[in-house]
Amino acid sequence: MQKSPLTTEEMRVIELNANLLGITHSMLMQNAGREVARVVAQNERVDGKRIAILCGLGGNGGDGFVAARYLQEDGAAVEVYLLGSENDITNRDASLNWDILKNLHEIKKQVLKTESSVKACKAILEADILIDAMMGFGLKSRLREPMLSAVKAFNRSDAKKYSVDVPTGLDSDTGAVLGTAVATDVTIALHAPKKGLMSAREQIGKLVVVSIGIPAEAIRLCGPGDLSLYTEARKATAHKGDFGRILVVGGSNVYSGAPALAGMAALRTGADLVSVLVPESVVNAVRSYSPNLMVSSLGTEILLQENVETILGESKNQDVIALGPGLGLDSETVSAVRTVSGKLGSSGKRMVIDADGLKALAGSEIRFTSENVVLTPHWGELAILLEEKLNDSPELQDRIEASLRASAQYDSVILLKGPVDVVARPDGFFKLNRTGVPAMTVGGTGDVLTGIVATLLARGKGAFFAATSGAYVSGRAGELAFNDLGDHITPTDCIGKIPEAMRK
Repeated sequence: MQKSPLTTEEMRVIELNANLLGITHSMLMQNAGREVARVVAQNERVDGKRIAILCGLGGNGGDGFVAARYLQEDGAAVEVYLLGSENDITNRDASLNWDILKNLHEIKKQVLKTESSVKACKAILEADILIDAMMGFGLKSRLREPMLSAVKAFNRSDAKKYSVDVPTGLDSDTGAVLGTAVATDVTIALHAPKKGLMSAREQIGKLVVVSIGIPAEAIRLCGPGDLSLYTEARKATAHKGDFGRILVVGGSNVYSGAPALAGMAALRTGADLVSVLVPESVVNAVRSYSPNLMVSSLGTEILLQENVETILGESKNQDVIALGPGLGLDSETVSAVRTVSGKLGSSGKRMVIDADGLKALAGSEIRFTSENVVLTPHWGELAILLEEKLNDSPELQDRIEASLRASAQYDSVILLKGPVDVVARPDGFFKLNRTGVPAMTVGGTGDVLTGIVATLLARGKGAFFAATSGAYVSGRAGELAFNDLGDHITPTDCIGKIPEAMRK
């Protein structure tokens, strides 16, 4: 099956989610190295040929170490050149495979620590076949020595040239040459081509895509890979607001808990500032939930059309608007939600729309931008959004297909809540989240999910990853709460477990 090009982030997400299924990085490295050797052996007469493999200190170098063993088994005279100190190998699996090579006396090995040692290495110019396993995907800065000299020597050679995954020196997302880059004859892309290769056709030579054993389920899974996009430590230079300013618009003269739960979940997920805008009738009630929430009044008993400009004004300095929790379905509230959603959507504001906010959208013909907006219905709310009668006992495939239809109709990411959450986007791609427990059917857990997704959406990775990661974290938090309390959990118990869920 032909695989679509992937960004660096997408590939890292898939690798980590494969690990959740038991497909370890070590297994992927063994498969990758074997496939590299297979492609070379299929295209070249390797028996008796001198093959020099230039390896970096990371995972790409590890792929090269593994390939060396298979090519030597095929009869090649293999030489491996490590660019840098072996003590600086950054990847554990690469280090293990380097140690294996050191036990093999028939494979020549040499460490090239300096520019001068690279220039003195005649094998790079004398080899019959050269393999570039120096950097792989993820490079964002110009090459430094000794790799810079190694790339220049690699390009001067008359040998047949192969690159593992991405030619060293190319930005794997844009295809830009970062100062100097390998110009190869064949690029062996692992699992799928990286997006930047599509813009660097002259640099990459012939493109060959090989399977490294990542199951299709890993590609469709919401897991720790998605979450990894949001777990980097904050820098010492961070300022208040850098990690999200969230505005929750919700509540009515009947419901006060929903907007408070969404706001509290946003804070626990890591938002710096959370404001809650609610009707006058529930201001004090929402304030009583937490002193950490900045609560303001709409000045009316429910959301009315006259409140629209107030909401739009409050939204200007916010990163994400969470709209809907507890709003109610008064006809004027519905009208106001449509006006606010339409105006914010057309301005490109990032939003999470849930609960009564979703019901207000039905039949409105409002379309958003899928990079910015997440809609979080359950099955009944999805039926309302689609204005369809849906099966009361849907199979997973029914849920997927309906989610994709709604995503295309509203041009937004759909996070369909359920025993298995479905996250769908308009281009037809979807992922499944399998975290969570039946005890999470208690009222209010959907509001917690809204707060989590809103905070992740503020981090700038796009609506799809915010939804996949949010679904995973929400479910994990519920599982952790269930481990302590069984079927007696409440939404606030789930909120308390969000930090632990994000460490998993």
